[in-house]
Amino acid sequence: PGGVGKTTTAAAIGLRAALMGRKAIVLTIDPAKRLANSLGLDELSNTPQHIDLAEHSSHASLEANGGELWAMMLDQKKTLDDLVRRFAPDPGAFQRAEKNNIYRLLSSTLHGMQEYMALDKLHDLYTSQRFDLVVLDTPPTKNALEFLETPSRAKTFFDERVIKWFIPNRRSSGLFGKVFDPGSVVLKLLGKIFGESFVKDLTEFFETLEFLQQALQSRGEMIDYIMRDEQTHFVVISSADPRRVKEALFFHEKLGELGQHADAFIINRVIPHFKSIDLESFSKDILAKLSPEPLSDELSSTLREELASTYRALSRLALRDRDALASLASRVGGELMQSIPMLGQDIHSIDQLVNLSKFLTPSKPVMPQKTS
Repeated sequence: PGGVGKTTTAAAIGLRAALMGRKAIVLTIDPAKRLANSLGLDELSNTPQHIDLAEHSSHASLEANGGELWAMMLDQKKTLDDLVRRFAPDPGAFQRAEKNNIYRLLSSTLHGMQEYMALDKLHDLYTSQRFDLVVLDTPPTKNALEFLETPSRAKTFFDERVIKWFIPNRRSSGLFGKVFDPGSVVLKLLGKIFGESFVKDLTEFFETLEFLQQALQSRGEMIDYIMRDEQTHFVVISSADPRRVKEALFFHEKLGELGQHADAFIINRVIPHFKSIDLESFSKDILAKLSPEPLSDELSSTLREELASTYRALSRLALRDRDALASLASRVGGELMQSIPMLGQDIHSIDQLVNLSKFLTPSKPVMPQKTS
């Protein structure tokens, strides 16, 4: 679900792996700067960036065990540009594509392009064998489902039956094609409606797609293999809010329909259990710690009431969280669930991320001690 800390958790998983001696990279699809912010950085780019943990942390020897943390943020246009450059049949092919108005528009806005480019980047990271672990931070549920369906669509991303309508030398050469060329009719009609310059751009655009078609199909098959590899694991991130848990269960069921399954459920911002206490005494103790000077009776009474009201509200939310987690456990199995308590702060540094990562598994990461 949206807004439950997916990107921060992805960063924590990558950091956890680095602390345990692995070379890990976190790739985010989110164009917002949440991943960079959680790592204490101003920005990330479309190329892997090494995160110097010692430089960004108070733990001076975080990398002493040999692990490394890398991060990057997907730029779908740059990824597509790199793909076109790589498979262009001649040096001028990319320059022609880059000048094409339709290419410039669709490379940034075509539905599904972001998901496909993310998987293409995953393909490159996987096949390069540079990293021990690749953590891919996907979009929320609706977009993530489209993302998971992308490998099968990628195999026919640009249908040859469509392409040949717009490329003169690919149209039918049979008797029907000589007598009646449907592609020419379509182009003439489009020319009358949108102008000849649009038709020229459209034809050049499909000529670009033509030389990409075979590469995209073969890469799509490899991406499908990667997604179904037994070493690929799906982690569902949620909060304990019943609406978010319901959405997480919906996603879990959709994964099953796609022949996949979730290997873990991480539940963020779980409100801890509140014991029954004497609220009057509790409020007085809190006020005594907060204010060294005696408060007026009226102000003291007002603050005690607000503290008691807040405590009762949080107690109810804690019960709600436990009920939601129990419901989730009954559906997916408690052994797959890992809860992270509400920490009371946003994550904007490596040190805070280290603290969050401690809740991800029962074992402790390698944390070299400072030396004097």
